[in-house]
Amino acid sequence: MSRVRSRPAWYPGVRLSADDPGAGGRRRRHPCTGPRIDRLSLHRAGGSQGQGRYAGRGERRAPLARLPSGRDHATLRGRLSVPQIGYSRRPVALGREGLVASAHPFASLSGLEVLKSGGSVVDAAVAVNAVLAVTQPNACGVGGDLFCLYYEAATRRIHFLNGAGRSGSRAGLDELKRRGLAALPILGPATVSVPGCTRAWAMLLERFGTRPLSELLQPAIHYAEHGFPMSSFVSQAIAEVAPAMSDPEWQRIFTPGGRAPKLGELFRQPDLARSLRDLAAAGPDVFYTGRVGQAIARRLEQDGFLTPDDLAAHTGEWGEPIATTYRGYTIHQTPPPTQGLAALLIFNLLEGFPPERHELHSVEHLHLLVEMVKLAYADRDRWIGDPAHARVPVTSLLDKQYAAVRRKDFDPKKAGAYRAGEPEGDTTGFVVADGRGNMITVIESVFGAFGSGVVPPGTGVVLQNRGRHFKVEPDHPSVFAPRKRPFHTLITSIVTRDERPVVGFSTMGGNGQAMFHAQVLSNVLDYGLDMQEAIERPRFLIGEFLPGEPADTLHVESRVGARVLSGLARKGHQVKAAPELFYKTGQAHGIAVREGTLMGGADPRGDGFALGW
Repeated sequence: MSRVRSRPAWYPGVRLSADDPGAGGRRRRHPCTGPRIDRLSLHRAGGSQGQGRYAGRGERRAPLARLPSGRDHATLRGRLSVPQIGYSRRPVALGREGLVASAHPFASLSGLEVLKSGGSVVDAAVAVNAVLAVTQPNACGVGGDLFCLYYEAATRRIHFLNGAGRSGSRAGLDELKRRGLAALPILGPATVSVPGCTRAWAMLLERFGTRPLSELLQPAIHYAEHGFPMSSFVSQAIAEVAPAMSDPEWQRIFTPGGRAPKLGELFRQPDLARSLRDLAAAGPDVFYTGRVGQAIARRLEQDGFLTPDDLAAHTGEWGEPIATTYRGYTIHQTPPPTQGLAALLIFNLLEGFPPERHELHSVEHLHLLVEMVKLAYADRDRWIGDPAHARVPVTSLLDKQYAAVRRKDFDPKKAGAYRAGEPEGDTTGFVVADGRGNMITVIESVFGAFGSGVVPPGTGVVLQNRGRHFKVEPDHPSVFAPRKRPFHTLITSIVTRDERPVVGFSTMGGNGQAMFHAQVLSNVLDYGLDMQEAIERPRFLIGEFLPGEPADTLHVESRVGARVLSGLARKGHQVKAAPELFYKTGQAHGIAVREGTLMGGADPRGDGFALGW
């Protein structure tokens, strides 16, 4: 079947049914927020031979796995009803030699320049992440944690890096009680665990890099020192959280003159530039035992749980991803303590329902997706913790027979409430790929918007609040305890076929990341959409965002149409129509490989941009 070039849904020659998600009028690309953070209405519609830091860059080009073109793939799947033309607001990014899809155009450009100059995908990923740490401080930064999957074409192997930090040696339920706290707060020094990002960068480059860290940090240092034009997305994020931020250093940096920087205003971060220059000169130790690390320890000494020894002891670990098979593909995910397991559980459950049964984003299709998410999340919340401190039955949970048993609880006629089964035995994500078959997917975060809201004086570094994810129930796998990694919502994915990558995908979105992975990857693997269209299609999110909302409120982007929304409500879902491009449904970025061509997508729900070469 010939492929018709995608046009926006409002293109005058395109006729779509009234219920089609792409049938709305012309829409703005970026969301717009208002003055308060808790209001749903804030956002309007809208071989190893490349190893070693200075190793040679000569790699043989590896053949790439083939993902069939979208419409041919859909035809092979059966009678799937997918609009033939006219959906995406922007074209899919294309490349043969390299492609970067990230949350900011400056970051994507910096990564692409590294690839074009002969750097590896790992080199490019570090450059991308460093620029994002400057341009997206609400979502990520050198005060956060990092996880990644790296597909090495020479060995056809996927490597997993756990770059997450641990709780402090003073952490524990007794200490929490002594301080008069019934639970961990949302903001402040008590929520800070060791930031693992910079050590993870060094570990990546030591094993798979070809450029020194000092060189790769130069674009980020430039944007921090000389400034970058403020985007509406980050400006609005600052304005929303500013009233809740009590840290004077945070206020000094992000609300100069008592207000958030305006759209297009040049935003400089000289303290962060200094910290990045120190990192370039001295390596990651500066963040754990050097000037920055000492500043962190001083800031957290009174109200935090970290000590200087906790910072000095930090390191990441290399490991193996977890995986499941799905309709001929293998989906690889980050293992516990991340929620990557939940994404795989969703796919195991979905595999029992042929995609040709349901029209894309019909009532029946969305009901199925929502219920599979709820089943998987029930298991996630019961079982996932730090495997160094708790039993996490990964093998049993991923058993196909376990999925078959759990699937029996699904009722196609009505919404359900699920308990965990008993098996036997603010964030940024980006993807970089090259023409040699190498691919890296990265997820890095300070967790909440601007993390803990704590900035050690003189550093410009926003510290994460990942520690708020610890539990106070003594028997929970993620109970608050010393030197322990908290449960992480951070996940990232690589999909392979015949041991070669066909999709790399990451998305921000906190608790919703696993359900966003399932929705977007299903759009690609089951319905044959290109990556840009798969990302732009409507998404849903289950969760509570306004006071008094039920915890199982189903927020669905309104582009699905009134008929679908009312149909879901009739099945018993607590439906709430979300804006057409709702930023809380994640900011997704991905690369698919088809016929040797890299095809990238970036999310219009934020500042994302994909660039190919």
